[in-house]
Amino acid sequence: MIDFAAIIGTINTYVWYIAFVFIVGLGLYFMAMLKGLPILRIHKTSRLALSGTKEGKHSHTVSSFEAFCIGLGARVGVGNIAGVASAIVVGGPGAVFWMWIFAIIGSASSFMESTLSQIFKEKKSDGQYHSGPAYYAQKGLGSRKLAILLALLIIITFGIGFVGVQATNSATALDGAFSKYLGLENGTVVFGAIIALAAAIIIFGGLKRIAVFSTRLVPIMALAWFVFCIIVVCCNIDGVVHAVEMIFTNAFGIQSVGGGALGAVMMMGLKRGVFSNEAGLGSIANIAGTADVKHPVKQGMIQSFGTIVDTLIVCSFTAFVILSSGTYDYIIDVYNGGVTDVGNATLVQNIAAATFMGEAGPVIISVFLLLFAFTSLIGYYTMSESNIRFIKDDKKFIFAVRILVIAVAFLSCVISTGQMETICDTFMAAMGAVNMVVVFLLSKFVFRAYKDWREQEDAGVEDPVFHRSVVQDLIDEKKANITEWE
Repeated sequence: MIDFAAIIGTINTYVWYIAFVFIVGLGLYFMAMLKGLPILRIHKTSRLALSGTKEGKHSHTVSSFEAFCIGLGARVGVGNIAGVASAIVVGGPGAVFWMWIFAIIGSASSFMESTLSQIFKEKKSDGQYHSGPAYYAQKGLGSRKLAILLALLIIITFGIGFVGVQATNSATALDGAFSKYLGLENGTVVFGAIIALAAAIIIFGGLKRIAVFSTRLVPIMALAWFVFCIIVVCCNIDGVVHAVEMIFTNAFGIQSVGGGALGAVMMMGLKRGVFSNEAGLGSIANIAGTADVKHPVKQGMIQSFGTIVDTLIVCSFTAFVILSSGTYDYIIDVYNGGVTDVGNATLVQNIAAATFMGEAGPVIISVFLLLFAFTSLIGYYTMSESNIRFIKDDKKFIFAVRILVIAVAFLSCVISTGQMETICDTFMAAMGAVNMVVVFLLSKFVFRAYKDWREQEDAGVEDPVFHRSVVQDLIDEKKANITEWE
């Protein structure tokens, strides 16, 4: 594993140079073409995201709000705790600033891919809508080979890579918090088995059970984390101003820490930011495509808001918990000098312990990490199922993917978090680069749909309705195949 991780690490460096160009460059282009929609119209996107809490209760299909909760559950995971800690330890406090910047840019990409996914969605044998990069690559560009490549990349990246990172981080944190009290010698294996079993119960219930589970747990989980972080920050209230100062001072390489010259700090901010909010990777597009809505743009706007919530709010809370505790040198000392395996939540656990919480700190963090990881794992399964149904809508294939995700959740607990994170990073970069190019090639569909939405809004329509005739000329031009929206 060490040799394999070293090879992957070398590949990872160069793949991310390519990914940076497409993820950031095209993200800026989309933001400009949308005239700052995700930020300037955040009052609208937030209202759409939070107003449909009662949607879908008496429907077999996944509602817009349920899709938002599944997407937020997938986003709000290990990256929001361990990922932020990793960014700070490796890239310095300035990496947090670049996480914010890339989240704002990524919110436009999230709008584009989610709207596109809605336009090209289709209903499968389970009665649910399915979509994502593979669907819009084949139906929009007419390339079955490219579509299968994207489907396989998503299954590998999220069904294996992201699931593995979530599971190994949460099992490691649980091991550190509980094994000494329970007398467990192989705590990570035991907790890995528990996580895998709990995931199996939800996964084998189908997409609707996943949707119901997410709508009940995710809002409570996110609110509880906010409250916890506020308590910890209040205990270190004198350090908040210093935390802000560290973030902006180190953001531009003015103060080099952790080897963090400007390029390195920016790259770490991008990696951990994208790992957290998943904007441009096509993952959230898979979830957005499951929603039963009247207009594709509605889900696009909702998911763009999810990107903002994930990074600018949830990740920021974690960053302030860490940085308000003291100087950067002190933070590294609290981390026990362990920069060799930065993919875990040890730093946040130890800082929580160093405040008024004492031994209860690591326990509380491990519980949050378990909840975050579990909701993410469920979301990643949803993506994997949509893509295996794309390749072949067969119960045997679906069963195989369910077993794969559950097995990875267990087996990844015997791999170090740092190695698992490197493997995941590499596939994430490849997925982001390919997906963003496909979204760019089909971007006219999204711009046309958004224009239709705005025209209906201006005409006083409260809940705009989409018809594929709006993009009929583009369908004819690209010989695209839109099967819904009649």
